[in-house]
Amino acid sequence: MKRGLLLLLVIIALAGYLGTLIARDPGYVLVAYDGYSIQTSLWVLIGLFLGFFLAAYLLFRSFNLFKYGRGVVVEWREAKKEARAGKLTQKGLTLLAEGEFDRARKFLDGAGENSDAEGINFLAAARAANNQGDHRARETYLRQAVEADPSLVRAASVLSAELALRRKDPAAALTALGSIKLNPYAAELKLQALKMSNDWRASMAALPGLRKLVRTESFENKIVLTAMKAEAGDDAALNRLFKSLASSVRNSPEVLTQYVKSLSYKAHAEPLLRAAIKRSWDAAYVSLYGDSDFDTLKVRRKAAEGWLKLHEKDPALHYCLGCLYELSNEPHMAKESFTRSVELGGSVKSHERLGLLLAQNGELESSVQHLKLALSLD
Repeated sequence: MKRGLLLLLVIIALAGYLGTLIARDPGYVLVAYDGYSIQTSLWVLIGLFLGFFLAAYLLFRSFNLFKYGRGVVVEWREAKKEARAGKLTQKGLTLLAEGEFDRARKFLDGAGENSDAEGINFLAAARAANNQGDHRARETYLRQAVEADPSLVRAASVLSAELALRRKDPAAALTALGSIKLNPYAAELKLQALKMSNDWRASMAALPGLRKLVRTESFENKIVLTAMKAEAGDDAALNRLFKSLASSVRNSPEVLTQYVKSLSYKAHAEPLLRAAIKRSWDAAYVSLYGDSDFDTLKVRRKAAEGWLKLHEKDPALHYCLGCLYELSNEPHMAKESFTRSVELGGSVKSHERLGLLLAQNGELESSVQHLKLALSLD
């Protein structure tokens, strides 16, 4: 502030001094060249020079204005178009959220390529077209979105899957998600598509990747049961399938039960059932333990007879022993075990097996009674 004031005072002093000199002696300037001469006062010459420089400056500014002015006008027009496109996009998105799909699409189309988020605009238009049932336009919009902005490939795929699920087309959803790396949301979409498709092979192939992103236990249980029923009798396929399962699914009572039922060679199931029964006594597992093969028959008999010490009044255990004794060709002991199971309130299977065994022994009247009970209890 002080320096500026001092400078101003100096300028005023110099101007006053020069003004005094000019008043006393304005001086003159003579310019001669090739027979021509100009004589004028010093201050007129200075004024001419200043006028010349001012004219040159204005000419230079006019040239720049002519050169760059058109770009400024174009830029202004583009900015105006983008502003209008932004308003149209905003209106279109609002109408889309309100469910006004016809009007939303008109506004989004109006924004067109002038929008500064052209790709996002196309994605929104694709959603509107899908809700209108205009499938050709939807696919066109999705393609244009990726062409306008290649970074939207994943977004377009996820949206395509969403829209496919909305119109109950799981195959299209799986195709859309098949080419991208899944995140939790995309994994949920894929899980929904697999549930719709009822393709257990595709589901089993996808489960390892889905487990890392979403909870799949309930779906996995359902699809595994379907797979095991389909692969019944093919022990190699069943064993591969069972080993590929998560531990929580493998230990599921429904899954283990279906695995044992689907096996043709029951020896594979013996250690699994024995371990499950050891972890937690379960009547269903104990009954299944009686469905034996000759290779593991002795092991099963020994284990089941050992369980009698703690579970002598369990009807499922006596049913299991009856099955094992019958397979061992000891019908008398089998009859005693089945009878004991029935006395303890055993299942339908106890009546059925006892009735069949009595029929083989010629005790037809007792056999008919137990078979009738089996039918009435079923």
